[in-house]
Amino acid sequence: MSGTSIVLDTNICLYLLNGDRQLAAMLEDQALRISQITRMELLSYSGITRDELKRVDVFLETWPVEPIHAAIEDLAIRLRRKYRLKLPDSIIAATACHHESPLMTADRKLELLIPEVQVVRYEPA
Repeated sequence: MSGTSIVLDTNICLYLLNGDRQLAAMLEDQALRISQITRMELLSYSGITRDELKRVDVFLETWPVEPIHAAIEDLAIRLRRKYRLKLPDSIIAATACHHESPLMTADRKLELLIPEVQVVRYEPA
């Protein structure tokens, strides 16, 4: 996985925030990207505590958050229609596709994107 940036799915960010050391070791020294929709998902949990919010803010300041612009929007629309994805999944996948980066996820259903997006699936221990 070296040599390119990796777009992290929201579930991967949650594993990292919860202290998954195996995952953190895998991603050490990698250039990571986070979709704007992942930022929104992480910050919008209704039960998030003040301390958790601070941890998420620090996490989000560590790597670039990629904005949703017209090219990503168009890709997301196409991927959502073609693969019947949820809107957040299609935006995150479109972000990876737009940047020609692998998408790291723990979500098995996103493997169906492999013809168009390089999907790296993570299986937590």
